[in-house]
Amino acid sequence: MSTSALKWTALVLMVLDHLGEFFPVQIPLWFRYLGRMSAPLFLFCLAVGMRKTRSRTRYIKRLWIGSAVMGSGNLLLTLFYPNAPVAVSNNILSTMVVIAVLIWIFESFDDNYQRTDRLKRPEAALGIFAAVQVLVIVMSNLTLGQGKQWARFINGLIPNIAFCEGSIDVVLLGLILYFCMNSSKRLCIGYIIYCGLQLYSSFSRSLSYGQLNYMVQYFYQWMMIGSLPMMLLYNGRKGKGNGKFFYFFYPAHIWIFFLLSNLMGKTR
Repeated sequence: MSTSALKWTALVLMVLDHLGEFFPVQIPLWFRYLGRMSAPLFLFCLAVGMRKTRSRTRYIKRLWIGSAVMGSGNLLLTLFYPNAPVAVSNNILSTMVVIAVLIWIFESFDDNYQRTDRLKRPEAALGIFAAVQVLVIVMSNLTLGQGKQWARFINGLIPNIAFCEGSIDVVLLGLILYFCMNSSKRLCIGYIIYCGLQLYSSFSRSLSYGQLNYMVQYFYQWMMIGSLPMMLLYNGRKGKGNGKFFYFFYPAHIWIFFLLSNLMGKTR
């Protein structure tokens, strides 16, 4: 499978997932099961992009612009519909910004780094990154009294590990995919271990409620394991398609689903 094929597959799975998220009454739960495979595929494509892009600066800038637009739009919609049946908090682009920046910093510590854009002082870059993360997390926590929408808005503008979609859990997955993608064996081991931990977490949380059926009713993130075969089918080719389409489609479909869910919520 080419990068484009993986992206289109991830997009279809994402739409199914978000249909299940915004219309939980009308849409069957198995849509969300299929949706568990979407984010890992997009993160795999992010890993490929970070490795093959000619300019990491421009690549991360595009992700950041998308994150800022998404955060701003989500805030406006939340303020306009404060009692929405389903909140709009999606912003995987903010998570991708954090992952991409960390990849660039960590890889710059390698003396055998092959790219010409290696950071000359990765220690300083890591220190600045950590300081900004702490500052933004503190600022975001101070706004929680006014509602989570302000913390999410700040995260859109200055993506941070604590408030990005999926938090450090998904950031870790992005790093695993990038640093293991060159070896099918390492990729399988790293991804299976990660999914195994998700399964253990699902089991533990369900057990704490005394309801093992919660593993498939509420805590089903472990189903992301289904995306591994598609990653292994990656053939190293870009494929056909306009990558910028995804930057426009992502916020557009979420905002449309959100508005429709509000309309249907008022008519039920």
